[in-house]
Amino acid sequence: MKTIFGKGPTVVTKKFRRRLTGDFGDVILTLVVLCSACWDGKSVVPKCAFVSLLPVRNIFALFVFLAMGAVSAHAQGNPPFYTDDAGTVAKKHWELDLGISTEHDRNGDRSWQAPSAGLGYGLTDNLELDYGVPLLIVRPAGESTKSGLGNSVAGVKWRFFEDNTAKLAVSVNPQVEFDNPTSSRRHGLVENNTEFLLPLQVQKSFGEIETAFNVGRTFHARESGDVDGWSAGVAAGRKVTERLYLGAEAYGEAARKFDHGLLLLNLGALYELNDQVSFSALLGRGVAGADRPDFVAFVGVQLMR
Repeated sequence: MKTIFGKGPTVVTKKFRRRLTGDFGDVILTLVVLCSACWDGKSVVPKCAFVSLLPVRNIFALFVFLAMGAVSAHAQGNPPFYTDDAGTVAKKHWELDLGISTEHDRNGDRSWQAPSAGLGYGLTDNLELDYGVPLLIVRPAGESTKSGLGNSVAGVKWRFFEDNTAKLAVSVNPQVEFDNPTSSRRHGLVENNTEFLLPLQVQKSFGEIETAFNVGRTFHARESGDVDGWSAGVAAGRKVTERLYLGAEAYGEAARKFDHGLLLLNLGALYELNDQVSFSALLGRGVAGADRPDFVAFVGVQLMR
């Protein structure tokens, strides 16, 4: 199934997990509650009573955001969003994702993934193998530009539940991120650390509206400037023409104790040229966090065989 979720830009996640400050527990917990929602076929109803303990402004803002996405007929998809769907590559088929992303900070820092490359292979009808690596370009404010190979990410995606009648699917996607034997660590582009990520992806259709909900936990193998943390995302959208999909997303990250993190709001589009080639784009900005980015963007192409 063609959708507009997942496999989008990633450069923002590593840097801001270390640097942002502020109280983001309420933001992430709101997203987590939404991701653990249950459905009655017509609406999304949080089943966790803890939602009553969260600040009303955050709950209201996220629900308004999703409602606007549904009313204005947004999304279905793979790239460009951070939030991924539960779909897997078809058995014995390949999927190659190539993209360029950029991030502009309020303090003048600039960073790019130019390009990023991700490869997926369908091992079975519901099991996918993934590998990805970017070329990083970083220009801190007032400093010279640095570039080098970024960290590699390898993972396995297993769609363990699918109900076509209810239009509901659920998957897990354990991943490991590790640095490569290059000069990038010496230049400060990556850290000497191994990170493990365990995300849960839920995909649900409401008529013509496709939604995706993610929640994940990150762990680090060695001591570094990074800390263990959480991530969560909510995206919604739909097909608006025969080949065009539009969507919107709220994506957040927080440290393990929810004492710092980030929140991004993004708009995305995917144009399906044919069954084997798609183009995608994303525009977004950070809306919470002392060092949140002013601007994030992504453009990419997806090749399927």
